[in-house]
Amino acid sequence: MSKKPLYPGDRGFQYLDDEEKQLIDEIEGSQWTSLPADELEFHEARAHEAARNTLAEIGTKSERMNIRMTLADMEALKAAAEREGLPYQSLVTSVLHKFTTGRLVDLDEARKVLGVEGRPEARR
Repeated sequence: MSKKPLYPGDRGFQYLDDEEKQLIDEIEGSQWTSLPADELEFHEARAHEAARNTLAEIGTKSERMNIRMTLADMEALKAAAEREGLPYQSLVTSVLHKFTTGRLVDLDEARKVLGVEGRPEARR
């Protein structure tokens, strides 16, 4: 059950800060007016372009990360990377990317969902 949003004048409503109160007062006091359609389209196009540029920049930037792991895990990671024909750093990056985007799948869970958990051919 979701909570009904509160609005100015509702019991229990609180402004976030003075700036929010001022903005709401200006809007409700009809101190703001609509832009002409052509001007609105211009500003919308600029906002869309800025959003595209921001997303493009975020998607291409990389950041360094240092982690500690057991020697056994590091050796297993390097062996797995070698089997895949990748540098181990690339394998780690790929796995982390799949995890953060929700595409890393636990095989046992996937088998349960698909109803193939006990079949030997599903273990390949």
